[in-house]
Amino acid sequence: MIIEGIATNIQDVHDLNRFGADRIELCSGMEQDGLTPRMALVKEAVLVSSIPVNVMVRPQGITFHYTDREIMQMVDQIREVGSYGANGIVIGALAEDGHIDANALESFISVCGEMDVTFHKAFDALDDQVEGLKMLLKYPEVKTILTSGGPGGVTDNFEQLERLMKEAEDTHVTIMPGGSLSTENVAEVIERLKTEGLHFGTGIRSTKSYDAPISKEKIEFIRTVDRSGR
Repeated sequence: MIIEGIATNIQDVHDLNRFGADRIELCSGMEQDGLTPRMALVKEAVLVSSIPVNVMVRPQGITFHYTDREIMQMVDQIREVGSYGANGIVIGALAEDGHIDANALESFISVCGEMDVTFHKAFDALDDQVEGLKMLLKYPEVKTILTSGGPGGVTDNFEQLERLMKEAEDTHVTIMPGGSLSTENVAEVIERLKTEGLHFGTGIRSTKSYDAPISKEKIEFIRTVDRSGR
């Protein structure tokens, strides 16, 4: 199982590498649920990391509906992220009617090159997630959908996540549960969903704050639970 952890600074990047994570989502502004990090941090993170680094590209935390100017800014940032050798980008855009913004998505994909694309938790704002999944399946560049399955955390939406994972079977898209995951509930999540990967925020830090350091013990615990559950 892939353990993906959020990094907000270079120390997090080093710690996730040293403590046994499999992939990094690099972000800033976690008080706004994740914004585009500084490009200097992106460059350094990719340089020092031996595990894949996926970079959040999100210019503001107010809405998932972006202006033409914001979309152009995101396109430029995706190009720059790609020039540093990042593994992937983490993006999401919704139209005014609440559906996925296909035009924005295609603009992002057009410059992503070989990078993987993760559609982030804008997915949780959709009224019809199955419809959204079917739309994203039209784009082979989209490898992952990060989702809680709806409002709340993963454990609030088991049935919906199971439905999404069933719909995504034998496709190029992996449903990655994320949201309020912790060492307290990870055993239940792994047993129930048997997922290919889990996305952790503060759940792998020493306290429930992004100011706290990454916890080696918590990552090791999750790895042990994963092995015992197989």
